[in-house]
Amino acid sequence: MFAAIAKRSLSTKLLLLTIIFVFLAEFVVLVPSIAKQRRDWFNLRFEEAYLVSITLEGPREAAADEALVRQLFSTANILGVTINSDDMRMLILAPEINPHGAPNIRKVDLTGENWLDLIANAWGAVFSRGDYLIQATGRPEFLPDQSVDIIVSQEALRKDLLTYARNIFLLSLVISTLTAGLVYWSLNRIIVWPVKRLTANIAAFAADPENAKGIITPSGRSDEIGAAEECLATMETSVRELLGERRRLAALGAGISKISHDLRNILASAQLMSDRLAKSDDPSVRKLSPRLISALDRAITLSRDTLTFGRMGTSLLDKSSIALHDLVEEVLEDTAAMGVTPENNTPADLSIIADRTQLYRALFNLVRNAVEAMLEVSDENSQERGKISIDAAGDGDDILITITDTGPGLPEHAKAELFEPFKGSRKPGGSGLGVAIAAEIVRAHGGALTLHKSDETGAAFRLRLPRNG
Repeated sequence: MFAAIAKRSLSTKLLLLTIIFVFLAEFVVLVPSIAKQRRDWFNLRFEEAYLVSITLEGPREAAADEALVRQLFSTANILGVTINSDDMRMLILAPEINPHGAPNIRKVDLTGENWLDLIANAWGAVFSRGDYLIQATGRPEFLPDQSVDIIVSQEALRKDLLTYARNIFLLSLVISTLTAGLVYWSLNRIIVWPVKRLTANIAAFAADPENAKGIITPSGRSDEIGAAEECLATMETSVRELLGERRRLAALGAGISKISHDLRNILASAQLMSDRLAKSDDPSVRKLSPRLISALDRAITLSRDTLTFGRMGTSLLDKSSIALHDLVEEVLEDTAAMGVTPENNTPADLSIIADRTQLYRALFNLVRNAVEAMLEVSDENSQERGKISIDAAGDGDDILITITDTGPGLPEHAKAELFEPFKGSRKPGGSGLGVAIAAEIVRAHGGALTLHKSDETGAAFRLRLPRNG
């Protein structure tokens, strides 16, 4: 159960990591501390041994009793003492060695140990086993020209170091627990609780993204959590507005689909009537009928485009190898009667894997839009016929198709929402679906449609399509 909580709870992980890191820090401190405790342990006994030796050197009536001396040394766990001064050795106390057992004495010279030796010998004493005698050599603090040899018990030294280590461990446990508790509370207050608030808000917003009350209110913090709250609030606001717009467009699209279906039937009937009007004997009727037929054709095209927009997808494409020159020639022939000069600059040997019907539709929409823009200028200013050209070239794994016209270019208001349906039209009464449908078809093929140029000399659209589909 504890392992499961540790895996799920960030707070628990923080608590455990804090305790572990504090223990590691205390262990790093403990390693030299044990060495220092061993050195201090020996130095204290060197000083005691030297002080007792001074009392023994005084007048007999002032000298300490031998039994008292042994008691003092026994209290300090000193079994033997030798004072070395001016090439003289004075035995103060000899250890009582069991004659039935071979004495095991190890020599330690603290005057020549460096820090590495101190650490190694200290931890060697901690993990030692059994009991043996240690003959340690050191100097009293205030008499560096004299040395003292003492004989002590390895077991007594080990017990002192283990007691010291236990005390350090208990102190570390208290410090780590207190530190971990404070860090745990601080991190919970500063990080974990705000993150839980963010998580709860995200879950609530995901359940009801259109509810304005579900948008998080930033706390005003200036750190990373505050920045995350600001970004989340901005994102949730944008998502809510986008979903609202999508919902309204979906409802509008459903209504338009129904209207377009009925409208197409009505327009089909009107088209039949217009064909009869075109055969009328009345000259005025025959004169007006082409305009009527053209208006009906545009209305039928608009209804069809409205119904088919947005249905394009990769899974619906029927791809095959296409000769681009022939496809472009077909598009230009179908638009040649609109009153512009076509120019096919596509290489005869350039081919692409794509859906022929849909790619034709995309090119036709772009060409038709360009033609209509040029005809508007020609009608108003009585200028010569415009020209539209289509170029194509390979670009690595892609093919670039550029459609260029000599029209007036796109107005600024049309550029901003050029690829948005019902928004990018540049002429009054236009639906704005032509470029949007072309862009949708190109995206379904894995390519991109961009406005390459637009100025007073004309406009150019560029299609980037993968060569191999």
